Amino acid sequence: MVLSNTLSIMFTHIARAGGGGSSKGGSGSGVFFLGYIIMFSIGNVVKKILPRTAELIVGGIIGALISILVLVLGIMGHTFGSTIFAIVFIAGIWTGWASSFYGVWERITKKSKITTQQIDAASQSDTSWNRVNLENHCKNVFMKFQADWSTFNVNSMQTYLTASCFSHNRLLLQAIYQLGRTNSMSNVVIEKCMIFEMHDDQDNSKDSFTVAFEAKANDQLINKQGTVLYTDTKSFTEYWKFIKHENTWLLDIITQDTDNSTSYNATIQNFAVQNNMYYSSDMGWLLLPERGVLMGSGKFGSSDINNHVIGTYRGLLTQFYTYSSNVGNTNNATWLISQVTLPKSYGGILIQPKRNIFSKTFDKHRLRVPKNYTKHTFEWPDFNNRYEVYATDRDQLATFELVNPKFMEYLYDNSPDFGIEVAENTAYLYQAVDFDSSLISDTHYKKMLDIILQAYKELKI
Repeated sequence: MVLSNTLSIMFTHIARAGGGGSSKGGSGSGVFFLGYIIMFSIGNVVKKILPRTAELIVGGIIGALISILVLVLGIMGHTFGSTIFAIVFIAGIWTGWASSFYGVWERITKKSKITTQQIDAASQSDTSWNRVNLENHCKNVFMKFQADWSTFNVNSMQTYLTASCFSHNRLLLQAIYQLGRTNSMSNVVIEKCMIFEMHDDQDNSKDSFTVAFEAKANDQLINKQGTVLYTDTKSFTEYWKFIKHENTWLLDIITQDTDNSTSYNATIQNFAVQNNMYYSSDMGWLLLPERGVLMGSGKFGSSDINNHVIGTYRGLLTQFYTYSSNVGNTNNATWLISQVTLPKSYGGILIQPKRNIFSKTFDKHRLRVPKNYTKHTFEWPDFNNRYEVYATDRDQLATFELVNPKFMEYLYDNSPDFGIEVAENTAYLYQAVDFDSSLISDTHYKKMLDIILQAYKELKI
């Protein structure tokens, strides 16, 4: 059981209600991971049987003894490699120790003690600050949200979410629905519920508090054929912020514990706000498509969607995000994507910019064309020199409004490295990211938005 919990914390990739989440980073060192597992597991056992001070002392002594033993064995190996092995293993031991004894819930518990005192003080003059009532309200909303999310019950959601939170989640559910899938959350159990932040303002409409949940559920992503795409039954931690609204508290923000703070991009957040859209730093696999050349090769468990922005334009769902095809793999490719759900289907169409001759074999950003796609050329020499066009149906390709000299010249003049794919009724404008993905900013999103708006004109929607 301890080992299971360790693996859960080390490699949590989740698709939770209200937005997905996934851990970042590569596969790491097996040696480091082994040391981490051993000490983290030991730490969890020690924490269950000893008080706080004793657990820190005993855990530290055990960590020191293991480190000394491993270092001695490494030196006795009489090779540089065995010594490095020992050092990496010891690093894993002490990282596991720190994670076990100073984990997220230790920090939350410490903050919660202070928050409890603040709530008790505030309750003397404002009866809405009743800790027991607040916790019960949070638990009720938590359970209701899981059920409503699973059944697309947006009418119910609107009764306990703020306007902003409701609009964001309604759009996410719309995106899930258009993918023909359901994110079912069943057998939900709340294991911990702890208020750890609060703000009591003179203006009661600005009162707020944040609660931490540890819960588990049978979390399944299911497509319209009834196929289970992914199942997660591991415990997860989320932070829910509530704000005061008249005589009740409305849920305003859900944050995943797996969110990597370094992945948050303030400039893209501002881009979303300025364009009446909504931003999520980490979407994980929740909206990972199953079809198409670009996205169809994605895999639940190794692909990832981040920096996600969602909204509507002229009534059509529009999304912007970064997509990593194989996180942790040396052959991982990263893309900037803008996605639009079209009012009709065009089959399969792929328009990709021509790259150098070596790219056909070695370029991870060159899309591999399926056998059922046929290559097509046009009467525009410049276009044929710049782009390769493939489609599953020539007649449907002929009706695709973006394949015209005006738009393709606009695309090439402004962004020659952009490509277009259509998978039935979903269009992707994509760009390979050949630079450090951490440098992606609102500048890139604004460029994609400009191209999307021009595409809308051509599509006459």
